[in-house]
This record gives sequence, structure tokens and C-alpha cells, in this order.
Amino acid sequence: MPVTKTSKEEILRATWGVFHEYGYHDASLQRLATAAGLGKAGLLHHFGSKRGLMSAVIEFAIDWYARRVLVLLEGEGTVEERLSAFMSAHFRFCQMNGGSGCFFANSILETGITGEFAEGLIQFHTAWKAAVEKLLTERFAPAEATERTYRLFAEYQGSVILFKLYQDASHLERFRVRALNALKLPIYSGLINTSDPRLKTKD
Repeated sequence: MPVTKTSKEEILRATWGVFHEYGYHDASLQRLATAAGLGKAGLLHHFGSKRGLMSAVIEFAIDWYARRVLVLLEGEGTVEERLSAFMSAHFRFCQMNGGSGCFFANSILETGITGEFAEGLIQFHTAWKAAVEKLLTERFAPAEATERTYRLFAEYQGSVILFKLYQDASHLERFRVRALNALKLPIYSGLINTSDPRLKTKD
């Protein structure tokens, strides 16, 4: 007999693990209910549908991520130290639930065509972009910080895919080293408007 969860947070945390490991489409209601310690009817009573549950899980995951991962970009320490701590925390997040990779990226790839959860997933990327860009503007002019943030996100996602494919965390660590080294290197400015006064190098 399942152990009843008394907290909405506990239910969301448990079902988030199932969605992370199996994906939205392969996470059956029975598997979700078992993880939550409820019957299927009880789970549907709280969230109305599997889609409603997934929407609530994405919202919960965004808040969890902001408080435990994005927050590391703030506070004291050099740009390198904070970026390194942030990436290490995100890599631990990717290794949760059997090394399932990035929950948000997985969900974007699986459901992005239909756009069922696009609003929440865009919210994740917007918050990620804003936090990283804010950090990088401490070192670079705004336009360059924006371009570096874009490249960082794109390369990071490729590293996570390789990690997930081979279950080899060295892909994540190699990315961390490259990203930190890149802070000392110029970037190709072909995609940046070089006449933009925001590109003035910071002292």
C-alpha cells in the first residue's frame, strides 16, 4: 500500500524525478502515482491531469533551480569562482535520477514541437540567460556578455547530451574548463555590432 504524501512539495519533488528519468510521454500515471505515494485518482484530484502535473512540476523545478543553482552566480567571489560553482551545481543536477541529463533541456526536446509546456520552459531559459548575463557584464561590455551567454548555453547543452549518451561526466568537466578558459580569450565579433557603444571594453 503506498505511503501517502501529505505535502504538495513532496508530491512534486517525487514526480519530478519520474519525469526527469523517463520523460513526459513515458512517465505513466501509475509510475507517477506510485512515486508520489498516491493512487492514480488521488494524483489526478490534486492536478487534474498528467499535463497539469507536468506544468506544476516545471514551475516547481524552476523555483528549485533558482534557489539552489542560479543563486550561486550571485554574492562574493570572482567571476570565475562563481561561474565554476554554478556549473558544478548544474552538473550535479544533470546527474540526478540515473544521469538523466538536464530536465529542462530534455523537456524542450521532447515537447517543444507541440509547445505544450513552452511557456514554462522559456521561463527557465530566460532566467538562466539573465543570471549568467548579469554575471558576465561584470567583466564584459553588455553586447559581448550577451553573445558569450548565448555561446555558453549552446555549448553547455552539447556537453550535457554527450554526458547523457555516454554516461561520462568528463564531458561536463571538460566543458567547465573550456568555459573558464574562454573568459580570458577574445571572441569572434562577426555576429556583434561592433559600432555598438556598449561594446566599449570595461576597465
